[in-house]
Amino acid sequence: MKRVLSLFFLSITAFSQAQYNLSTTYCEHNDLNASRYEPSELHLGNKHVQIGSNFYFWIANNAIDYATIKKFRQGEPITEQEIDNFVNNLQERNQIGAGQDFQIGGVAFQLGGFALSLSAVDRFAMEMNYSRNLMKLAWKGNKQFAGQRTQLGPLSFNAHYTREYAVGMAFNIVGNMEKGLRVGARGKYIQGMGSIYMPKSDLYLTTAADGRSIEAEFDYKLQTSGIRNFNGMNFNGMGYGVDAGISAYLSKHFEINASLLDFGAVTYNKDVKTYQKQGKYLYEGAVISNFFGDPRYNLDSISSLFKPEETSGGSYTMNLGTRVFLQGELKWGGNMDEELEEGEEYQGHSIFFTYIQGLNNMPGTTTKPYFSVAYNYDLRRMFNFGVSASMGGYNRYAAGAFLAFNLMHILKIGIGSDNLMPLVQPKLGTGADVCVNVSVAF
Repeated sequence: MKRVLSLFFLSITAFSQAQYNLSTTYCEHNDLNASRYEPSELHLGNKHVQIGSNFYFWIANNAIDYATIKKFRQGEPITEQEIDNFVNNLQERNQIGAGQDFQIGGVAFQLGGFALSLSAVDRFAMEMNYSRNLMKLAWKGNKQFAGQRTQLGPLSFNAHYTREYAVGMAFNIVGNMEKGLRVGARGKYIQGMGSIYMPKSDLYLTTAADGRSIEAEFDYKLQTSGIRNFNGMNFNGMGYGVDAGISAYLSKHFEINASLLDFGAVTYNKDVKTYQKQGKYLYEGAVISNFFGDPRYNLDSISSLFKPEETSGGSYTMNLGTRVFLQGELKWGGNMDEELEEGEEYQGHSIFFTYIQGLNNMPGTTTKPYFSVAYNYDLRRMFNFGVSASMGGYNRYAAGAFLAFNLMHILKIGIGSDNLMPLVQPKLGTGADVCVNVSVAF
């Protein structure tokens, strides 16, 4: 069993919050890249054109910290008590997620207060859900559940690889960037390169009190497209998405942004496979004390209960990871009223407050709320650096840092992370991420 648990921990290392790329929105320089998360914030200042690219990678989970993963990887002795503690301290529902977001290219144009953007983005994300009862069953067998009907779900795995082509715009509807309202929106045509989708993943197990039978109740469905013959140049589905946002500039020192992101879906109709099972199945057996370590029973007959029915063809629709994004920014200090050479106002300090609420559990998005606070220092619009702290989402806690250079007010380079916690507190760190922003403005 220790070997099995070790493989589980190693899998989390490979796919082990930070999935929202907030450090990009905290940087004052890369407006084109940040507008992907705040559509109404697309504004190039006194520039007319900006060309940019963005790369973001994240891994996260809400159950296992980096210190534990490191211990398993190094092969240190694992006691039964440690495994007991881990299993019993799991949440009722646990998640693992990973993703990569690459803006291949983007360009923005601005004339007066009106801004227009075009971009192409490759996105991959996956998420796995598993329950505490399932891990308890794996560790101690079904003896502990004798005479009970036990919920083992959800047990699901979802993944999505898409390529999106987006057109965005933003403009003021009242006032200006000091006091007024600005709106923005992005429409997206999406090519679905491949997906794994589980719309249902219910599983119950009832063990007779005398151990003479095990009854399994299934209601799950798994659909795939583009998996068997995957080709990054071909797409197997098509869909559309919308981002929309509004910025309220209450004063020169305070603004509030609200956005709805990734509202839409992709329909797959090529290379579709469906695996499903529904109903009750009875196994005449005995109470097993450890599913992975009791040699008296042949588990092949039990595993046959899980074998699904397979069909080919048809189509299915997979929703995007829709979420609500709210952010407030407080600005002060420096010489905000001093006009620099380019006519840009200098903001000395900024504090950000961010709340993100996923509206579904899809790759890259969770319904568990996410909170973040960050500080940014801007040195004469030439150099930014700051720190952030957050909690929720796929993670427990996270701490990050970011910095950016605005060279000659033309070349803009930024790097950041929302989650450096494994480096700061390994026992609190449950994920990591990194983002890189590059743009040229003229």
